Amino acid sequence: MFKLFKYLALVFVILLVAMLGLLIVSIESEPQFRASSSQQVNHAESVKALMQQLRTSVIHREVQQNISITENQLNSLVGFAQRARKSLQGQVHITPKSSKILVSYTLPPNPIGRFINIEILMLPGAGIQFDYVKVGPFLIPGQYLLKSVITLANWYTRSDIATQFVEQVEHVTMHSQTMVLTMRPLEQFLKDLNDVKQGLGGSGDEALRLSTAYYLKNLAELDVGKKPRPQSLAKFMGPLFRWARYRSTYETAAQENKAAIMALAIFAGHHRFANLVGDVQPEDGKVALPWVKPMLQYRSDLNQHFVFSAAIKILSEQGLSIAIGEFKELMDRSQDGSGFSFVDLAADVAGVEFARVATDPNSAWFVQQKLADNYSESVFFPIIKGLPEGLRKAEFTKQFGEVDSPEYTKMVMEINHRVSVLSIHNHEVN
Repeated sequence: MFKLFKYLALVFVILLVAMLGLLIVSIESEPQFRASSSQQVNHAESVKALMQQLRTSVIHREVQQNISITENQLNSLVGFAQRARKSLQGQVHITPKSSKILVSYTLPPNPIGRFINIEILMLPGAGIQFDYVKVGPFLIPGQYLLKSVITLANWYTRSDIATQFVEQVEHVTMHSQTMVLTMRPLEQFLKDLNDVKQGLGGSGDEALRLSTAYYLKNLAELDVGKKPRPQSLAKFMGPLFRWARYRSTYETAAQENKAAIMALAIFAGHHRFANLVGDVQPEDGKVALPWVKPMLQYRSDLNQHFVFSAAIKILSEQGLSIAIGEFKELMDRSQDGSGFSFVDLAADVAGVEFARVATDPNSAWFVQQKLADNYSESVFFPIIKGLPEGLRKAEFTKQFGEVDSPEYTKMVMEINHRVSVLSIHNHEVN
């Protein structure tokens, strides 16, 4: 038995060294391309058409659907990813014969190299077909890698959902700068996906679920939530953080604040945030929510921006939260949108920064002291006067050029300043 253990340990070490060696050889000194995220997201409004197609495919899930995806749409989404993760760059090229996906990932400074370059060639035809995946100098057969990813995803979810997902694509047609996915009816796949999601949900953070349920129950019992007219979000925040302060020590304040924010997102944002936490509703079959959605600066849309961004920050990273808000505003520049709004962007940034400081162990307790029984929006929400909004693409381009231009950067810096001077970010307790 001891000899067998030594043999298996030796094999494991050899495999580990071999994989490490392949990774080192794959690292290169230069990226295979350079992409400007500010130029890529300049076509963000085109993604609205793609989102509408996806919504339609879900609504009409019992029939076959054709999903048309343009090169601009894909590169806009890649630009969004790049703005969320600065170390990532990507680019997509679609031709009638194939589609090429290029990715470069920037590594931290090291003596070996800075970039991992990946090239994927996708072919038209029946189902999803990858000709090859190239990582650095190594060429991997595309279908072999696809099967490996499917097997791993199925193993992780303890299901065949990854296999089903790939099989949903019946045919791929490619044209110049456009590809069309012919999708099988989604009804059964969506049912199975929901079952998998429910199964994975049981392995989440039980302490977070229980605390979120506690705060959600208390929010549902507040008299202010039963008023027929919209109320300030501050009238919910004051009691919420009083309860959090009561339940916290200095060491546990960050975790309690995390649960409080998730309860607020479920209650005052959208009840589907509960799907990411677990069974937290106080009554079976009934959603806890106020009679009317709260407001910030007398606007319900700003409440949504603030609360959604705070929740997304809790569930992800700060860069992703801000990038989502920015990308949404860029999509709104289309003629059927509400226009780019720096006011909305300010609400997004304020929500992200609120969640960040509230869940930082070094400041969480101070945040509770600031917010507990405080009913003033000015503690956590910035002044919005003078911030441009309702900008269509032509007007946005005229005033600010593109994202990351000096004029755009100046406006973002102004928003960041307005958020940074809020009382919630001053950790001295009065």
